[in-house]
Amino acid sequence: MTWLQTASGRAFDLLRPDWRQVDFQVDVPEALARIARFTGHVSSGPYSVAQHCALGADAVFHATKDRAAAAAFLLHDAHEAYLGDVATPIAQALVERVRFFEGHILGDIVTKAQKSLKGTLDKAIYFAAAGWGEGCPPAYREIVRIYDIRMLAAEQAQLLGRCSKPWPSLEGVEPARIAGKLTVWPWPKAADEYRERLRRYLPERFGAGPSPSPRPSRTGARRILTEA
Repeated sequence: MTWLQTASGRAFDLLRPDWRQVDFQVDVPEALARIARFTGHVSSGPYSVAQHCALGADAVFHATKDRAAAAAFLLHDAHEAYLGDVATPIAQALVERVRFFEGHILGDIVTKAQKSLKGTLDKAIYFAAAGWGEGCPPAYREIVRIYDIRMLAAEQAQLLGRCSKPWPSLEGVEPARIAGKLTVWPWPKAADEYRERLRRYLPERFGAGPSPSPRPSRTGARRILTEA
């Protein structure tokens, strides 16, 4: 069985995802709002993937003034609504365990399989949301990568605090700018905020609502890459 039943009652095929089955009213926002980042190790409560994506999208728009760039960030973890959030240390530990038992070639195959599964889902999700058939548009992939790590730096500092070991991936990383103190949203608020960002950054697809100025050129996106 390689499909799962979603909250809206769909049977979603994980190997051959149909973009028409991607539901942004219930399945994606509400699943992301109930999935905790950091495997639940936030003392103030479950900090959701939905909140991470919504706040990160705002940070991207603040820096670039590019609505499409913000939308690209908003959608970058949407596959976790179907796959769950496997923390990077867990994924890496699994690959290392496979390499220990079966050798590096099989470990590399596991890594490739994980990436392929996410990539296939991303193509369906981005197309359903914005008509982007290649997944995250190439022009925005580096922005999403940069702001994902900058959001991680902000979340680690404000939600997790001190650690007995340094995070190698966060050395020299400037935390993303987030308005106000970062606090955990209850899951219904996180789902609603995610839906609101869909309307804000993809108004052509998700209807009228509060939105920034019309989509500008990509000079803002290029600027943030240069500054980073």
